[in-house]
Amino acid sequence: MVLIPVRCPHCGSDQIVKRGKTENDKQRYLCQQQDCPVKTFILDYDYNGCLLEVKQQIIEMALNGSGIRDTGPSTRD
Repeated sequence: MVLIPVRCPHCGSDQIVKRGKTENDKQRYLCQQQDCPVKTFILDYDYNGCLLEVKQQIIEMALNGSGIRDTGPSTRD
């Protein structure tokens, strides 16, 4: 059995407990830090739009005047 240390991606706290599973059978975690802005999170999202880095990138693009087609996923690979 391997123990994987889990840290909150929002505040960096290690005071984490399991908080059930999602519809897709992904483990959900709860941050018990009082100052954490987001309490629950998942380590590996299926949809990348839920990732904090992607949300920040979308906000930056919107503030810089990018259109909807620029911020959407690229279909040309």
